[in-house]
Amino acid sequence: MPAEEHDGLCLEWKQLNYYVPAQEQSNYSFWNECRKRQELRILHDVSGHLKTGDLIAILGGSGAGKTTLLAAISQRLRGNLTGDVVLNGMAMERHQMTRISSFLPQFEINVKTFTAYEHLYFMSHFKMHRRTTKAEKRQRVSDLLLAVGLRDSAHTRIQQLSGGERKRLSLAEELITDPIFLFCDEPTTGLDSFSAYSVIKTLRHLCTRRRIAKHSLTQVYGEDSFSTPSEESTSSNSIEMEIVDKSHESLLQAMKELPTLGVLNNSPNGTHKKAAICSIHQPTSDIFELFTHIILMDGGRIIYQGRTEKAAKFFTDMGFTQPLNCNPADFYLKTLADSQGTGNAGELLRAKYEHETDGLYSGSWLLARSYSGDYLKHLQNFKKIRWIYQVYLLIIRFMTEDLRNIKSGLIGFGFFMITAVTLSLMYSGVGGLTQRTVQDVGGSIFMLSNEMIFTFSYGVTYIFPAALPIIRREVGEGTYSLSAYYVALVLSFVPVAFFKGYVFLSVIYASIYYTRGFLLYVTMGFLMSLSAIAAVGYGIFLSSLFETDKMASECAAPFDLIFLIFGGTYMNVDSVPLLKYFSLFFYSNEALMYNFWIDIDNIDCPVNEEHPCIKTGLEVLQQASFRTADYTYWMDCASLLLVALAFHIVSFMLVRRYINRSGYY
Repeated sequence: MPAEEHDGLCLEWKQLNYYVPAQEQSNYSFWNECRKRQELRILHDVSGHLKTGDLIAILGGSGAGKTTLLAAISQRLRGNLTGDVVLNGMAMERHQMTRISSFLPQFEINVKTFTAYEHLYFMSHFKMHRRTTKAEKRQRVSDLLLAVGLRDSAHTRIQQLSGGERKRLSLAEELITDPIFLFCDEPTTGLDSFSAYSVIKTLRHLCTRRRIAKHSLTQVYGEDSFSTPSEESTSSNSIEMEIVDKSHESLLQAMKELPTLGVLNNSPNGTHKKAAICSIHQPTSDIFELFTHIILMDGGRIIYQGRTEKAAKFFTDMGFTQPLNCNPADFYLKTLADSQGTGNAGELLRAKYEHETDGLYSGSWLLARSYSGDYLKHLQNFKKIRWIYQVYLLIIRFMTEDLRNIKSGLIGFGFFMITAVTLSLMYSGVGGLTQRTVQDVGGSIFMLSNEMIFTFSYGVTYIFPAALPIIRREVGEGTYSLSAYYVALVLSFVPVAFFKGYVFLSVIYASIYYTRGFLLYVTMGFLMSLSAIAAVGYGIFLSSLFETDKMASECAAPFDLIFLIFGGTYMNVDSVPLLKYFSLFFYSNEALMYNFWIDIDNIDCPVNEEHPCIKTGLEVLQQASFRTADYTYWMDCASLLLVALAFHIVSFMLVRRYINRSGYY
């Protein structure tokens, strides 16, 4: 074996098998665990390897297992996966793989309201060393935008970028940490022929040329991670690439002129290549020639793996001759597709491949390679930003999204205020405290509570079904923790709850309760805001329990019915002495009623009244079986927070369980 082949890093995968349930099931549904399900085998004893410097294409028909293999090798796959993934003979943990590699998904998964610059700058906080300064992060982002040809679109929102520009932005995001291994799922999807060629040409260049830049390394991994004095430095930290609308020759020249982002290298000459493996669908002949190796798959099995130029001989030896002037990729795929009816070609080719590679991937031939322990050692010194700072940045992102979607937010707020005006008109005549208005006041208070709870609970049921792709990807990549995301999401609703609570109450209070003074307004508004916060927990619980927002809305009916009945208006709460404490409507309604009636010492009671008189607010509370102790109001406030906390704990566990089961891609 040539000496140069011992340099660098080699990633092996051995006997990978992956199983999925034979029947479709909901990832949210906890009751699925109670049923025994048959499993389908997607990957069948798949083995192989890639070395730094390789650019590998995974080819195969639809359903051949290309993306599954890609996710399995990169350890981005969850579920019933067996087999080993090793780096230079050492088994790799998932967190190690995510640090030394990047996974570029087929479809762009990011916040569409951010600009290209904002998105990269936001991600740089999570992917670079915590000690990296803001100036260094801004410089890195600027270099990446220049490198991928998005400098002129830096301040354009992602939703306004073209498909090719979004793909390049996703590539720039993955290159923030300058990974050694790149896993790309259909990187040319949605691109024109030239843009597709440029992307693959860029990957080829990254895999064959690499210079080290200590300045860039310290930005990613920290100053303490590197101490070798002989490392070459550069004045900038941009990628050796630029995808622009130029000819191929000028494109390559532009890439060569750009300084490089370095990666740690154990070789003495200071050069270190990358390795990239891509699943790709029907590449053109010029794109196909850029790949150094190919993997042909059929039915979850490897038909051929080896150098691109040797594949033709492999097929020819089995009697399948490639026509002249034919795209090799089309020929290989057509040969497999034509044989799917009988299975002869696929079986023959697979048998030949397995015979020729028998024992090749046992691992013994790689144990002689020097393990690049220094590389992983430096990765272990990487320090992410602290949890509390993750929460802060995510809150900023949530608030920015809301501000960028202000139009839809104002429309929803407008309908919310229409409800407030409607209630104020309907109950405007109940301000005077008489025997006939006692029930009306109770009804208006209950409607206040119901409107806040229903508005906020149904307003958040869409959150997790819509956000799960982003959560799965960014949490799976270790960008931030799931707990930080969840806490930030909940905290982002707190100011909204207080704002809407007081504004909603202002309209109604000015029409109905204005004679009671400002203190009652403050305490009622505070309680309504807490009700909204508890309702957010209830709504998130529904959205995490069911798979879609539609199902969450439909299945919420029985929950709403039970909670409403126990709320204290439709049934005397003494009839359900324990069950009432499970209803957030009860705590909200009781606290509002207590706050309104407890200091009412006199209610008009005419002598000719046919019905028994209720003379004080205390009697109103006693008749409804509400508590009248001095601590009632604050006890209900605390209970609302506890109910919200209980909902959030259950919701967090459901979301975490779903992500662990379904994987990250």
